[in-house]
Amino acid sequence: MSETLAALKTALAPKPGMKRIPLPLESYEYLSPPLTQKRLLNLYAEAAPDDSRTAAALVATAGLHPYGITFADGPVTAINSDQPGILYAVSGTHFYRATRPFPSPDFVVEDLGEVGTPSGADYAQNLMPTIASGITGCVVCIPPNAFTCTHTGLLNQIGGDFPGANSVTYLDGYWVFTSNDIDGNFFCSRLLDPNDFDALDFAFTDAVPNVARRVLTLKGELWFMGDMATEIWYNAGSSGLELTPGTSFFPFRRLPGGVIPYGTDSIKTCAILDGSMFWVARNGTVFRSVGYKAERISTHSIEEALRRIAAPNAVCGLAYVQGGHSFYVVTYATTTLVYDVATRVWHERSSAANSAWLPVSIAQYGDGPLFGASNSGRLLTPIPFLETDDGVLQTRLVQLPPLWAGTSRAFCSRLEVEMELGQPRNPSSVQLEWSDDGGYTWVPGRVMAADSAGHYRKRVVTTRLGSFRQRTFRLVMQGHTVIYGVDADIVGGLH
Repeated sequence: MSETLAALKTALAPKPGMKRIPLPLESYEYLSPPLTQKRLLNLYAEAAPDDSRTAAALVATAGLHPYGITFADGPVTAINSDQPGILYAVSGTHFYRATRPFPSPDFVVEDLGEVGTPSGADYAQNLMPTIASGITGCVVCIPPNAFTCTHTGLLNQIGGDFPGANSVTYLDGYWVFTSNDIDGNFFCSRLLDPNDFDALDFAFTDAVPNVARRVLTLKGELWFMGDMATEIWYNAGSSGLELTPGTSFFPFRRLPGGVIPYGTDSIKTCAILDGSMFWVARNGTVFRSVGYKAERISTHSIEEALRRIAAPNAVCGLAYVQGGHSFYVVTYATTTLVYDVATRVWHERSSAANSAWLPVSIAQYGDGPLFGASNSGRLLTPIPFLETDDGVLQTRLVQLPPLWAGTSRAFCSRLEVEMELGQPRNPSSVQLEWSDDGGYTWVPGRVMAADSAGHYRKRVVTTRLGSFRQRTFRLVMQGHTVIYGVDADIVGGLH
């Protein structure tokens, strides 16, 4: 248990004589449901000042609103905004450039042409589009091909001596590629020219038996994410290895001690956040880099969920910052798991019933993130206090920790939810559901009225909830709110 979570748990512990049910601060679904099945869906924990009415509250996630750029195809699988004033994107099978000429408020969107979809004989599921933008132009890699353009010119496929690649990044004037073969090498362009390659400008990530699948730039270094390990290289300049007499030096060398013994089957999960690399390793463990070491940030529950995925290479990861929180997002099938760096705990996201969160790609543009949608060619931006994702009302769920009466029986005569009410976007009602068999089956429950806008003193309450030896409550609602606590009048010994 993290120190942050432990401190919040201590502050939220029920006081003597009170019947407050502790708020769940994370999603943690154990393999044995009666032990614990805590869930936070479209809500996350946030610490409050010491003199607040509660030490922590559950805050509603931001909604997603169309940004004003829609590409003809979808989904939007890659975005890049490294060049000021220019946004590049892969949407469907086409490559786009969007610019906003000053002082016009509207974007000019150019379809630069068809680039296809990633393909590979051995690792088709482990391929993705990547975009790298430099001062002289942009390169988009659609494995095994790559295309380039200047920031005002047309798109052309890189040919000639280009050997084929799986990913691309940009560092110090070089475009660096991971090879699309299985020997783990990588190669780079000549300085400032993505069309110029020397057959000898390559190296191997061979500190351990490893095959580099993706390269990213982090803090002025190259991070090669491989099957068995992660390697970090740097630009050594003229101190690099001379390839042949009279030729240029290969500019990159492995960093001393720059080998992390954890690789990944899911290169799509690699994301940079708060100066660290985040990724899902081969065994389902989620790591973040701390210097040149790996720190485990997943729980047993998260790891078990990721291990059960039938196609681990299809997992998608992205990262962003909003409202003082840094979020690392992992999406697979119909589930999205989110790690909050501020509290070091996990919650869940969903954009519609039984579906994952919409974003599958991200770029920082202006003062906030832009997301690429999985179901269209739209770009989306997160809006605090918005209760919809691209027009669809979000469902929020809080599943409380289990209550135990041991061999005796407890009686619940009343339950009250302390939450923000009276604002136009607040829920008009809250559905209370419960399970008396450890979370295997659920009683449809009660609808508790939260009233309407302007009614700030309304209490969300229900009575006569019967007896139990074990019980788990959950709250389901729509709208934007903050939840401060759940109180219950319970007679009988609880454990």
